[in-house]
Amino acid sequence: MDGSLQSRVAIHQHDDALGRWTVATCQPCPALHPHVSTLWFGEGQVSYRRDRILPTGDSFLLINLGPTQYLIEPEPPQRRVPFRDIWYSGLHQRPIETEAPNGNRLLGVAFRASGARPWLHCDGERTAGQVLALTDLLGDRVLDLREQLLNCTEIRHCFARVEAWLLDRLDPRCQPHALVPWALARIGASAGHMPVAALAAEAGVSRKYLTDLFRRDVGLGPKTIARIERFKAALARLGGLDHVPWAELAAQCGYYDQAHLIRDFRAFSGFAPGELVGRSRPDSLSVVVE
Repeated sequence: MDGSLQSRVAIHQHDDALGRWTVATCQPCPALHPHVSTLWFGEGQVSYRRDRILPTGDSFLLINLGPTQYLIEPEPPQRRVPFRDIWYSGLHQRPIETEAPNGNRLLGVAFRASGARPWLHCDGERTAGQVLALTDLLGDRVLDLREQLLNCTEIRHCFARVEAWLLDRLDPRCQPHALVPWALARIGASAGHMPVAALAAEAGVSRKYLTDLFRRDVGLGPKTIARIERFKAALARLGGLDHVPWAELAAQCGYYDQAHLIRDFRAFSGFAPGELVGRSRPDSLSVVVE
């Protein structure tokens, strides 16, 4: 493995009651760093039937290199949609349910909140809240990328190929407005506590102007991004607690009261806080449903 890429890749093994799998993560090269938070490759078998992926404020490119995966569309009637090649998942404010009954071999790219438009070449609003076949957005030629990855013999070659493909697609005309990454950083640094009105005032623009920029460059408004950040902060604080002081947690994470916290937990995870705490968590992004 070349020195530059080797220093960016880490391998993690997981083996317990939830299943056995290996995950390789790769930090993006400097040219992709403003847009990409991480690349990853996962392979293995889980022991549960279905998981629920929680909103994170990221969007994802997902390339299936193994058995068919399934996206569960919950609206009645419930549908089990097969995922066989390349998909794009825009920013969500609701959880997504998936199944991998025959194991998985999946390469993913996690994009920062404003990171997809420069390579996808479409406004964030078009893909927000959706999981779409990438061919629907970019045409059948994107399947060539998957074929190249299927022929790779080493995961480092996969990461290098995906990075090269993304770099080739970056369009400077689709870069986010400078205020958007700045505002996202301010929201993240405050763990979602900073009011949008205060953010707009600090930037010297109207709240509507800032929201319009977010809808174009991110897909969700700054208020929704702040809600997701508060939810993530609350979720992180729950780790390792035997007893959860819910009212205290709500206050620490910027909720008006405990009822406000419960509403957001239900909106973002589908569970009340107490239910979520009692469920198995394969990783920080997901929770076991069945």
